[in-house]
Amino acid sequence: MKFLFVVTSYWAYGELTIALQFAAQLSDEHDIVFWVPRKQEESVRKKGFRTAPLYIKMPSLNKVILKDLEKSFQPDFILLSDFLNYSFCEKHYGLTMDDLANFSGNIGAFDLYNLTEFPRAMDTYGFKNKRVVFNEDIIKFSIFSCPILPAVIDKSSNRRFSVSLTNNFHIRTEEEKILAKKKLGFPSDRNVILTTTAEWQSTYKKYDRAAKFVSEAECSYNKIIEALVEDNCVISIGSNRGEMVEGVRYLKSVDPEVFDLYVAATDLFISRNIISTSFANIILKGIKGVLLQNSIQDENKYVCKMYPVGWFDFVSQIEKENDYMQLFTQTEMFQIEESVKMIKNMLESDFETDSNRKRLMNYHKNLKKLIKPEEIFRLMVPENI
Repeated sequence: MKFLFVVTSYWAYGELTIALQFAAQLSDEHDIVFWVPRKQEESVRKKGFRTAPLYIKMPSLNKVILKDLEKSFQPDFILLSDFLNYSFCEKHYGLTMDDLANFSGNIGAFDLYNLTEFPRAMDTYGFKNKRVVFNEDIIKFSIFSCPILPAVIDKSSNRRFSVSLTNNFHIRTEEEKILAKKKLGFPSDRNVILTTTAEWQSTYKKYDRAAKFVSEAECSYNKIIEALVEDNCVISIGSNRGEMVEGVRYLKSVDPEVFDLYVAATDLFISRNIISTSFANIILKGIKGVLLQNSIQDENKYVCKMYPVGWFDFVSQIEKENDYMQLFTQTEMFQIEESVKMIKNMLESDFETDSNRKRLMNYHKNLKKLIKPEEIFRLMVPENI
């Protein structure tokens, strides 16, 4: 079988990561091509997959490439790496849902937010966007990625498939943490706190309300980090355009292997994005995690679970009945003293003797029971689509 993965996000790597991990679980006998923004082609090729380029602000060229992919590659299955992102990609690439009709193969999509069952609007930067409806006339099957979505979803009879984000269920050991700290030069008697930032988190500036929110949120975040950096090693990986906190080790970017080493050395991970794939992969390794959110709305602040975009209400739907949400702690980004106290208490607690370990192992068992990518396409015979 031939598979074409269509990745339309050029500023964030979450949906690309999900698609790559899914594709890696398909057998080697399948022919796979990733149609991705040019800046992501190299990272996809390093994973061993062929690529075709997507060009920003060049709709005519992208439509020609789409038709050429159908003519020369003739994919049996076309998988959108994120239905939601593709629905809004016309501005960047000039591609619409109607353009997918050029493909003769079966079209499916990763539905990362369960829009198949619960169409809803996004609360972005404090404003309500248009209601997003899953187009089942064009998208013939949908794939739910866990743990972002509840692992209990499994409706293969309705062409809805729930899959695990990863097939690596190894829990990081104490010995691995000690070795990683040694390799990175961290003192053995100090905890390592890791946090990450992404390029897309700097795209808010044209919205005045968002700018005010970000200014206050960054101030609170830096105060939390300042209170932690004195007694801990704090690492920040990714784009950083704000004020830096003295004592924090800032790294703009690192190779995946180096990032994995930092993860192995981590005692606690701080995130401001509840749907981060990096956060999910780290939590599944048994590493303590904290989400900084804002649940209190006032004149200058909007509720937020995906900083700085917001998405508090939008994400609340996928939190329901999701055991994954019990594997980490959520705290308020503007309640500085309470958050610092909670984080320090977490650093002092012993995960190995905590009920969290048993909860994590049970969650792993649930993920392992989910359908495997290879099995999905055995079920997708023409008369069932």
